[in-house]
Amino acid sequence: MTSAARHFAISCPTAVHFGTGRSADLPDLLGPGSARILFVQGGSGRAAAPVLATLRRAGYDITVISCGGEPGIGDVNAALAGLDPPTHVIACGGGAVLDMGKALAALAEHGLTLPEDFADLPPLPARRDISLIALPTTAGTGAEVTANAVIDVPAKGAKISLRGAALIPDIAVVDPALAQSAPASVTLASGLDAVTQVIESYTSNAATPFTTALCGPAIPLGLRALRGVVDAADDPTAWEDMCWTSLSSGLALANSGLGAAHGLASVLGARLGAPHGALCGRLLVPTLRTNLAHADAVPEVRDRIRYCIAAIDAAFPPAAGMGPLSGFEQWMNDRGLPRLSAHGLALGHIEDLAAQGSAASSSRKNAVPLPAEGYVAILSDAF
Repeated sequence: MTSAARHFAISCPTAVHFGTGRSADLPDLLGPGSARILFVQGGSGRAAAPVLATLRRAGYDITVISCGGEPGIGDVNAALAGLDPPTHVIACGGGAVLDMGKALAALAEHGLTLPEDFADLPPLPARRDISLIALPTTAGTGAEVTANAVIDVPAKGAKISLRGAALIPDIAVVDPALAQSAPASVTLASGLDAVTQVIESYTSNAATPFTTALCGPAIPLGLRALRGVVDAADDPTAWEDMCWTSLSSGLALANSGLGAAHGLASVLGARLGAPHGALCGRLLVPTLRTNLAHADAVPEVRDRIRYCIAAIDAAFPPAAGMGPLSGFEQWMNDRGLPRLSAHGLALGHIEDLAAQGSAASSSRKNAVPLPAEGYVAILSDAF
């Protein structure tokens, strides 16, 4: 343990129930008494259908809200309008659905709506009256155990995190069976998000012994699982490992932060409207290369970056004569992961976006301090 890491805290207030089939136990987790449930699901409701059916068979009073994409201020406030405060908010879906459910539970608890400027929002202390339960249906964000919700703020042309103790789920039910219905493109993007999160948490300048213990083994496990869920979609072990990697990434980022790939992805997502996980996956390799090039002065960080690169090459071996990380890049290309240019990024915007990305909150936890040209290099490499 380094001297810098001898003082740290561990935050894990969510009760986690993990395992295939655990979503069927939801009525037991709700406990006795009458429950008025606000159930938040994805646009189609397909992934959440088994969970909703379980709750309806149990006879609960349920109001259903659908969240078809990343929630914006207008979406959140419209859902709150005229809402009879529930006893429970159950969010069952991908990261956007979980963010919507977390925001609704926090704001309904305190009788608030979202202002255009989050700085005008009072602190959101922990909930006491509304219970929040999160069931992820993708293996990617780890949002079921984090204290933030990403909200689109059109007036600022950005996606901004709403933060506070009121955003933390009371219970997370991580059932790998729920993730297996996701489309292939979602499985790829969300899995890349999870892998990027454990790698960036492991290399973060705010990493702790706790996050290292979580992420060190999760990195090779998650890389192998990513390959498994994408290339052999019916492999139950791969799905369990991918969901564990996602959960580990959420616990880790809540305790260490992330890095430049996520900092840039937050800016690009707002500008381009591209899927967050797909951006993270495309930015991961250039970020590792750029960080390694600037890590000579910090041997421990350099060794952590090299560990991540070695794990990637073990799971995705480079082709003969090709350099490190080339096998992973080729695998992503072969599975249709878009480059930044395909999302609409123009070369003339790279310097401006690099400057914005370097100022993002995630970038402040990057493995090493990067100069402005480092962020330009990452975007150019991913272009």
